[in-house]
Amino acid sequence: MFEGFILLVDDQPAAAENSIAALKHYVPQEQILYTKDPAYALELINTRPVSLVFLDIEMPGANGFTLAKYVEKHHKGLPFVFLTGYAHFAAESYEYEPVDFLTKPVDIKRLGKTFERVERKGAHEVGKVAVKAGSDYVFVEPRHMLYICKEKRKIWIRMKDGQEYQVASSLEELERIFIDYGFFRCHQSFLISLSSITQVSSSKFGQTYEARLSGGTVVPVSRGKYAKLKEEIERLGIPFVRGIMPSEKGGKG
Repeated sequence: MFEGFILLVDDQPAAAENSIAALKHYVPQEQILYTKDPAYALELINTRPVSLVFLDIEMPGANGFTLAKYVEKHHKGLPFVFLTGYAHFAAESYEYEPVDFLTKPVDIKRLGKTFERVERKGAHEVGKVAVKAGSDYVFVEPRHMLYICKEKRKIWIRMKDGQEYQVASSLEELERIFIDYGFFRCHQSFLISLSSITQVSSSKFGQTYEARLSGGTVVPVSRGKYAKLKEEIERLGIPFVRGIMPSEKGGKG
């Protein structure tokens, strides 16, 4: 049985309905997420345990190639499949190393081959990390993790779907492991997923900082870590734009 959510991104509802009908031959409908909005697709990828993405190539705004670049950069190992009604896109699409390329309407039997390719890819690229939990090990996928924290001498891994695992590894050990998966030590007690940050804010006088993660979780950011966090976020291609503070809006009055 295929685990995790399958995300379908297609701006044409009729075509999407056909694709969903084909997908339901292989996975339950509750595992299928659908949106026609590329921006919302990014939010779903960042906040839900998505295991496979089907991307329409031609869409207004961010097209399928743009979304594929984001997946490759921020969610290493997450497989994606291109969908299109135009076969001439096939040559260009393989520059992005998709698992497969399907023309619409999706053929049910041909879709079965896609799932076989996804399974083979998963066998070669597990995409999981084994973390010691007591005398056992838990296998977690970094892209499904939200943050790691130390609470009362206990170390917890908190997942995007709400699950949590208490682990025996130290925060320093986990930092060395997960820094290559886009995690950042923002505080002595917190490691956070950079792709899950939705807001970074400071107090009025800039004495304290905090980061808001997808789902609404707020974690502290040490003063000494703020500048480095800003650098890491900018390195991901997210610009910082200076806003107007409330006290600046009305001038001197």
